[in-house]
Amino acid sequence: MSIFRKFNVKLQFRNRIYGGLPKSKELVKNYVEAKFGSEDTSIVETDLDLEEEEEKVRTGFKRCTERDALYIGDYAVKAMMKQCISLLKLTVQLRGSKQTLREGTAVKGRVGEELTEEKIIFQPFRPKEDGIEDFAGHVQTMQGMRSILKSAEYLIKPTLEFQIWCLGVRMEGTKDVNPDHLQDILELGQEVGLGSQRSFEKGKFDVVEFSEIDPPVKKKKGAKK
Repeated sequence: MSIFRKFNVKLQFRNRIYGGLPKSKELVKNYVEAKFGSEDTSIVETDLDLEEEEEKVRTGFKRCTERDALYIGDYAVKAMMKQCISLLKLTVQLRGSKQTLREGTAVKGRVGEELTEEKIIFQPFRPKEDGIEDFAGHVQTMQGMRSILKSAEYLIKPTLEFQIWCLGVRMEGTKDVNPDHLQDILELGQEVGLGSQRSFEKGKFDVVEFSEIDPPVKKKKGAKK
């Protein structure tokens, strides 16, 4: 028996989702230092088709070479969930819920019955972006902050399928995360969005599937142990 309670999730994007990973080597370094407090660019660099030019400001998606398909990292979904659990004030109401989501919860990509682990692949498979759009932005340089025109790759109305694994012992009782809370987190996530350009109201989606795999059977009152 698994120590996890597992949930199938499917998201359908309403319009466009924009890639937020920098496509130049210098920008990758700056991105990782800002987001993860590290100089280890391998955190996001793997599977990115990087450009050598430092002045080329473009963000996009990772590509899974085995399937020739673009994907988003599991950490992006977990980051959205962490933001939503905080906005819902569940971290205040439910003691330990922050730790549950951070350390006791995993997100695993899914294609059919196969788990693709940290790679949550956009479906149907896309070997390349559907288009590129320009946005006004800013970048930190040796001379300070300067305005730029940033290009962002996007996909139109893809779906994402993944599983959420949450430690079963952390979902018992009333003082920690339960399936209803996970649904609330994903419902808020619909309006928070995924990907970049969320300040422009991009990356919003609908949850079209949320179902528990082999949910525990509730004992009837008066039943013998």
